[in-house]
Amino acid sequence: MSKYTISAYMYFFYRKRKLLREFIKFTMDSVKHHSFFEQYITTLNLNKCPIPKQPVPDLEQTAERYLRSVKPLLTDDEYKNTKKIVDDFISHTSAGSQLHTKLRERYQNTDNWMKDWWLEVVYLGYRMPVIVHSSPGIIGPPIIFQQPDDVYVYAARLIAGVCDYNEMVKNGKLKQEMTRNDPLDMQLYAMILGTHRKPGEIVDKLLHTDEATHIIIICNNNFFKLYVVDKNGILSEGKLVAAIKDIANRSCIQGKPIGILTGNDRDTWVKDYNLLLELGNNRNIIKDIETSLFILCLDKDIPKDAFKEKNNASVRAIQALTGYNSCTNAGNRWHDHTVQYIVSTDGFMGMGFEHSPCEGIPFAALQDHVLKYIAEKKNNAKNVKSKDSPRPELLKFETNDAIDYAIKIATDTVDKISNDIDMECFTFDKFGTDVIKAIKLSPDSFIQIAMQVTFYNLHRKIPAQYESAALRRFINARTECIRSTSIESVEFVKAMHLADCENKQQKKKLLIKAINAHKKLAEQAITGQGVDRHLFGLRMIAKSEGMELPELYKDVGYTRSTHFNVTSSQLPFKTASFACYGPVVSDGYGCCYNPRPKDILFAISSFKSCSETNTRDFARILQQTLIGMRDIGSD
Repeated sequence: MSKYTISAYMYFFYRKRKLLREFIKFTMDSVKHHSFFEQYITTLNLNKCPIPKQPVPDLEQTAERYLRSVKPLLTDDEYKNTKKIVDDFISHTSAGSQLHTKLRERYQNTDNWMKDWWLEVVYLGYRMPVIVHSSPGIIGPPIIFQQPDDVYVYAARLIAGVCDYNEMVKNGKLKQEMTRNDPLDMQLYAMILGTHRKPGEIVDKLLHTDEATHIIIICNNNFFKLYVVDKNGILSEGKLVAAIKDIANRSCIQGKPIGILTGNDRDTWVKDYNLLLELGNNRNIIKDIETSLFILCLDKDIPKDAFKEKNNASVRAIQALTGYNSCTNAGNRWHDHTVQYIVSTDGFMGMGFEHSPCEGIPFAALQDHVLKYIAEKKNNAKNVKSKDSPRPELLKFETNDAIDYAIKIATDTVDKISNDIDMECFTFDKFGTDVIKAIKLSPDSFIQIAMQVTFYNLHRKIPAQYESAALRRFINARTECIRSTSIESVEFVKAMHLADCENKQQKKKLLIKAINAHKKLAEQAITGQGVDRHLFGLRMIAKSEGMELPELYKDVGYTRSTHFNVTSSQLPFKTASFACYGPVVSDGYGCCYNPRPKDILFAISSFKSCSETNTRDFARILQQTLIGMRDIGSD
């Protein structure tokens, strides 16, 4: 999720929008005694091999790499001043040296020096709405339902597929993954099903159960609890189909869109959450939601006119991220749950996932497993009859005038976000990784450089570009930032902007240099030797010690290089699925991609409210750039 999330790539949400109000003004003394988990995230141990701790890089090495990363983004005078600030920061008597010593002590006393800080600052302390800004979506390949009942059968098989995956994880049947000779941390596979983000004042909490036996199904804004596992195991397909049909029949009347409250900003949502708890049986209903294995959203069809300006994939991306709008499915959600599967009768299957527990890798694995499970069941379809099917329990929230007003406010918020996010999702079908490898280039680096060329062609400036790198070589680690913009990449980007008559062989040499530089940066990042997490740790130490923020973090070199105009991640799927998310700055782009042997699936995003960005133009120029770079690399 290098990988995502979305995700990912989420470190600098607070930069542009001042989201965390100077790290939420928390004191580290209170953090030391505060648990973000009401229950330890999982009792499972999926690691069959010992996993080392995430290292703290050498301070001088980080300074050197940081200076190299900011150089192409600064003028000569700006760089000269930044270098002086960095040199002062790392001198033996400086604040930087003291902070580094303290960070080394934290390394010695924790299993992962970054874990708790990262979880709070980047996720659970994040106060913006999770939709678009934090939680990614996954879009599966389109489905054709031949008969009305087909959607119920499909949903039943999806439920069974998720339960099958859950049993595989719980039974320890996952193979230990390796990169070369290094084992990768497997714990993240146990951290998505049965996990829930509970709103809290200032900072949220994660809840988890390894023993969930029920799911929540939302249909036309109505909530139902369905036990999907009994003493005999996963419910039969016939029983699941009958239960889902029963839910559909009992949802003819639209319920109040209580779920839309979860799409509001976290400070508002926690107040509304506490109001809900005070009414009737709502506390028990919310407990049922929080302890469910996952949520299944049975969506209404998207209006046909939504597809006039956008292709199917782009419309479905917004459906996965927000529900599309309040007139369709935005109330048919509960965004706090880690896994929300979505199925609609007009042929959509996808997922919205809350990013706090881990990166996108296990979500992609779950998606591939479920699609494979459904395909195998379809090929061996039997007449689905049911006997003694369990009757789903309707969970009817009680409301009052205050909740009704809160729904109105949340509806305005969610609709504004839904209307503002602009998605361009497409399959680049001219070639895939096979062709890039055939010309002896790294596919991921190739795509990263193509994005930089695209941004420069569109905006005539060099982007600060972020790519998420998974730190799975280390226990309980998350991501590192690959600062994809390099001196070498900028040389190639500017050469590509020259007229076609320029020497192609020279461009090829520059392309190879740029790709090799990116490969080196990526290798540093995935081995825990990147720049950004080290600087993050030093900043957090300064906060915990009550120190004044060092000048390095106020300098233009830092602010400009962390204002990520392009936030990107590769999330590969075995199926024709792809992930999407929003930009992390108001004038930026989000770029998620699934590179496959014969094609590349892209999801590009920007905000309509920004007059400078244009998602459609970015997608168009990116495709032209990929072809042009292939031609240069092939010469």
